[in-house]
Amino acid sequence: MSLGPVGGIELCTFQDSLALSARGNLISLMFETDGDFRSSYEEAGIILEGPTSFDFDTHHPTGIAKFIEPARWARAWAPDVLWLNRFEYIFWAQAVARWSKAPIVCQLHHMPDYNRTALLSRGVAHFVAVSNFVRDVWVEAGIDSDRISVVYNALPPNAYPRGGVSERADAKGRLGIPEDVAIVLYYGRITREKGVGTLLDAWAGLGLGGEEAQLVLVGQSATASDPELDRQLNSLDPSGTRRFPMQSDVVPFLHAADLVVFPTWLEEGFGRVPIEVMATGRPVIASRVGAVPEVLSGPMERFLVEPRNPDELGGRISSLLNWRRTEPGLGEACADWVELRFPFDEHVTALEKVFLQYRKRRR
Repeated sequence: MSLGPVGGIELCTFQDSLALSARGNLISLMFETDGDFRSSYEEAGIILEGPTSFDFDTHHPTGIAKFIEPARWARAWAPDVLWLNRFEYIFWAQAVARWSKAPIVCQLHHMPDYNRTALLSRGVAHFVAVSNFVRDVWVEAGIDSDRISVVYNALPPNAYPRGGVSERADAKGRLGIPEDVAIVLYYGRITREKGVGTLLDAWAGLGLGGEEAQLVLVGQSATASDPELDRQLNSLDPSGTRRFPMQSDVVPFLHAADLVVFPTWLEEGFGRVPIEVMATGRPVIASRVGAVPEVLSGPMERFLVEPRNPDELGGRISSLLNWRRTEPGLGEACADWVELRFPFDEHVTALEKVFLQYRKRRR
């Protein structure tokens, strides 16, 4: 676990921890690497312990020895619950739980990591899946369905504030983008499996000039082992595209955008990007994979496209690019959908209920 915005798991853990702490829960967080969230964790009164290693190598003496200090620390604190956010650290969690006598509550954000999932999960008191899709996958892997609760991810109030015309103009000014140019935004890992190649093919097929629309990419490029994607990125027309490194705060980019694309090929366990985007009052075009259809259900199903299909993606971009003129109420409808369907207070209450339930069982 990192103290920075490496991915959705770190961001969810950060936001949930702050909310749980604000409700009076004492949280001690073991981390692997430092990061930008440290000061916010400390201001919230969350106790940080690390850096520590979560790797477990039973074939090497140091693989076991390096767990002794974290286990002693956990035992000294005598936690009520050991909240595990990555099942791949289950060996570490089981070792620490034995020393601290704490039950493990494991939050499931993604697909199973090991073949013997059922066997490895015996030391876990309960699981919390971030979607029905994730729950079903883990049940298929061997976990009893009554051991898994579903608690959808959610966003803290005002973390992704709505942004109208004035916020859009201000954000574009700060980014040096002309106000009358439409912006299509992608943010996240710039890799083929995240669908960036599909997006670039779709964008090229639209043939839009930089004076009418620009594609903005925000994220760290990981193309060293993918020369084709690297070639695509390097061949982008600079007049019609802008690239920025990954940011801890993406709200200015969201407010500058007219449309956001989430073209992933992966079986996403939830897909935070769609609700982050819509919370700010913008539509998102997303791949029909994993749990994304659970997020974009009902009236929002229209934003789904098949993965790896640049023609369909390009057509959907073209049809939604001018939504402010053709559907002026769409932005508010998107923001209202997130607020109604994924309320943060109910999300935190559901998590807290699981923790309290298994704390009581131990006592």
